[in-house]
Amino acid sequence: MKNKKQQFPLWVKAVIIISSLPIALLPIIIDWCSGVAIEGIKIFLVIYPFYVVASANMAWMSYRSRPEITAILIVLMVLTHIAMWVLPEVY
Repeated sequence: MKNKKQQFPLWVKAVIIISSLPIALLPIIIDWCSGVAIEGIKIFLVIYPFYVVASANMAWMSYRSRPEITAILIVLMVLTHIAMWVLPEVY
């Protein structure tokens, strides 16, 4: 019988992967922001993919010891995706 800490549910893997998928639409967001003259927005767009990869990796690694941290990281990742989609409309 496996130890409870060694089990990694399939649904957690799926949630982490699905919450990371919107990063594939980064070229569309960059195209929307191409006419924006504010350099801060371009810096956010450069940092955005690294944040998503790091956050997904940390959520994956932290599930076994602290599942609540995984949930927090996933929620923050989803909120970041929403913020990046709203960013071009605001500026």
